[in-house]
Amino acid sequence: MKKLLYIISALGLGFGLASCDLDITPDTDVAGPDAGKLVYVEGLRNGIYNNLTVVTSYEYMRYPDYYTDLFNETTNSGNRGGYFSRWMLNSSDQDVNAIWANYYSVISSINFTLEKADEAMENEPGNAEQLTYYKAELTFIRAYILHQLALRFCEDYDPDKASTQLGVPTPTTYDPEAKLNRGTLAQTYQRINDDITAAEAVITTAGSANSAYVTKDAITALKAQVALQMHDYDNAITYAKSLYTAYPLIQSKEDMEKMWMNDSSTETIFQLNLTKTTLGLIGSTTYDYSYGSWDAEGGYYLYAPAYVPEKWVCELYSTEDYRYGTLIGPSHIKGLGTETDPTPGWLMVKLTGNRDLFTSSTVLTYKNMPKVFRVAEMYLIEAEAQYRKGGDALTPLNALRQARGLAAVSSSGDELFQDIKDECAREFIGEGRRLFDLKRWHEGITRSAQDACISLLAGGSSVYAMTVAASNPQWVWPIPQEELHSNPNFGSQNTGYAQNN
Repeated sequence: MKKLLYIISALGLGFGLASCDLDITPDTDVAGPDAGKLVYVEGLRNGIYNNLTVVTSYEYMRYPDYYTDLFNETTNSGNRGGYFSRWMLNSSDQDVNAIWANYYSVISSINFTLEKADEAMENEPGNAEQLTYYKAELTFIRAYILHQLALRFCEDYDPDKASTQLGVPTPTTYDPEAKLNRGTLAQTYQRINDDITAAEAVITTAGSANSAYVTKDAITALKAQVALQMHDYDNAITYAKSLYTAYPLIQSKEDMEKMWMNDSSTETIFQLNLTKTTLGLIGSTTYDYSYGSWDAEGGYYLYAPAYVPEKWVCELYSTEDYRYGTLIGPSHIKGLGTETDPTPGWLMVKLTGNRDLFTSSTVLTYKNMPKVFRVAEMYLIEAEAQYRKGGDALTPLNALRQARGLAAVSSSGDELFQDIKDECAREFIGEGRRLFDLKRWHEGITRSAQDACISLLAGGSSVYAMTVAASNPQWVWPIPQEELHSNPNFGSQNTGYAQNN
C-alpha cells in the first residue's frame, strides 16, 4: 500500500480535500524522553480525535449527497463538488484521492499510536489500564473509518457474494511501506467486526447525550449500522432498540433548533466537540447550501447557494414538520423573488452553524459539531430491518414521525418501505447518508428541479434532470489511480473505471 502518512488540515480543505504525503511519522508536541510514555500516547490520541472531527465534519460529508438526488448544483458552485454532481468521477479526481488518503491517514496514525501504547505499557505498567482503554477507543475509530471507506469504495454488502466482492485494505500495523491487497468485502467487514469486538470488551461505560468521546453506546450504534449493512436484521434491531431509552427523541420545534443551532440534543449519541478556539479545525459549508449575508433593512439573510434542494425533496416537508422552516424551507435567494413572492425558492439551512460559536450574531459560520451517531438513525435502522424481515416496521417509523410533528402512517408493503425511505431523506439531508441508502436499497435516481430555481442551475437539464440506473457500476467510487500505481499488490480497479488513466 502506498505511503499513507498525510497531514489532514481543515484549513486546507477549501474547494477540495487537500492532502499531501510528507513521509513523516505521526507526532505530538511531546517527544524525547516521554515518547514511550502515557503522556505521549495521550497526545497522539488527542490528535486522532481531532482528525476524526475533520473526516466526520459536514464539509467533508457533502460529496455523497451531491452524488445523489438531494441537491441541484447552481451557477454559484464554482465547480465545488461539480464532478460528483455531474457524475464525472475518475480515478485521478483530487477529491476522491484526498478522501481515500485522509481516511487511511487516520488509520495509519491509529496503528502508530497502538504500537506506542504497547511500548508505554512496557515502560509504565502502572498505566496499563488507561493505555488499554485508549487502545480500545482507537480500535473502535479504526472500525468506523474502515466502514466509511467500504460504504464509498465498495459495492453494497451481499451475504451471498461478500467472499468474492472487492473490499478495501485493512492495515492493522504501522508500516508506511506496506503494499496490501484490497481483499474481499467479507474480509473487510470481518476486520471491522473484530475491531468492534475488541473495543467493546474494554469500553463498558454507557454514554450520555452529546458525548464527545467513544462510549459503549457509540459502539452499539456502529454495531447497528454494520448489522444493517450486512443484512443481519435481527441484530440490527436489537442494537438499535437498546439505545432508545437513554436518548429520548425530542418533541418540539424548539428542540429541533437546539439540535442544529446549538449542537445540543437528547438524541445525539456521539458528537465531536468544538469550541470557539477549535472551530478552525474543520472546514465549513459556507459556499455549499446557503452562503448568506445579513440584510439589516429586511431583517433576513440573503443567500447565494451553490446547491439547492431538489423539487421532490422540498415536497417531503409539510408545514407541521418541526424541520420545516428550521432546517429547510422557503428562503431569500439572491436573484429570485418579487415583492409579492419574496421567497419562491427553498434552501437547506440546517448547516449554517452553531450560534453559540458565532463571533457575530449575524455572521454565519457554517460549522456544526459532527454528530457521528444520532438515535433518529436507530429508529430508521430498526424500521428498515423490521420491514426486511416482515416484522413491525410501523412502530419505530411512527415514533420518529410523531416526534417530528408528523402524523402516524398505517402503510404496508411497498408503500411502507417508501415511507421509511422518505423519512431517511427528511431526517438526514446534508449528512451524507443518501448515497449509502440508495446503494443498500439498489435504487437509481431521477433528479427534479425546483421550478423557481431553474434559472440558477448549472449544467443544463442533463444534470438537473439526470437519471442514473441502480445498475450503473459507478455508484461505487473509483480507487485513486495513485494508489494503483504505487501498490502493485492492490488488485483491481472498481468496475466502470479505467485501470490506467
